Amino acid sequence: MFCLLFSTSLYHLPCLYYFKKADRQMTQQNPVGKLFDKVASRYDFLNHFLSLGIDVLWRKRLAKKVADLKPSSLLDLATGSGDLLLAILKNSPTILRYYGVDISQEMLALAKEKGLDNLLIADASSLPFVESSFDVVTIAFGLRNFQDRMLALREIFRVLRPGGTLYVLEFSKPTAILRPFYLFYLQKLIPQLASFVGAPKDAYIYLAQSILDFPQPKELVGIFQNAGFDCCGFVPMTFGIVTIHWGKKPETVLNKSALKT
Repeated sequence: MFCLLFSTSLYHLPCLYYFKKADRQMTQQNPVGKLFDKVASRYDFLNHFLSLGIDVLWRKRLAKKVADLKPSSLLDLATGSGDLLLAILKNSPTILRYYGVDISQEMLALAKEKGLDNLLIADASSLPFVESSFDVVTIAFGLRNFQDRMLALREIFRVLRPGGTLYVLEFSKPTAILRPFYLFYLQKLIPQLASFVGAPKDAYIYLAQSILDFPQPKELVGIFQNAGFDCCGFVPMTFGIVTIHWGKKPETVLNKSALKT
């Protein structure tokens, strides 16, 4: 079995095994993990097909923002099939240490096939890393799927070093003039198209609803701030269909009890 020998950035665990029995139990018990296990075989194709290939440009833009920070350590959450992590590593030669984390075993298997290492099945709300382990944490199209979003954000805050940055690439609702057409495409066409190419229709019905339920960018700024982040902001892309969000961990961190609940 593939053994990940982690440095002191992990808790006292000397070795974690890729796809060990406990990992399988975790992904089987998590409904989101089970859902992404079901769509894994069609995931990359549908991402590119349903977005007309624009998803590649979205990830490249986020990868450029990460590269501008010149980080030496990176944690990518909701790694999925690894496309964002690959784009970041290609553009950031300064990164000496990285980990990719996801709840889905089948999705991480795809990432491993693409040549990525340091892949770990874990829940974002309980990360196996000590405090202040990473310069940057990234999430692409995953935050809306976290079962306890605030707990996950506080875990991210914990593992970021002071001055470190969280970047989130996520779907959002487009400008008003496009919204009716977008909602029709999202709610009616995408599930049908996914089903036509052999993907489970229910997974893409869930996708549509998760996008509609996700907080709008200005609201997400407040959520980031409540988790302890400052210097928060966002930039919409492609008429607001997706948005890059960010927040920084302050250089001087308040006691946890001072953070809002």
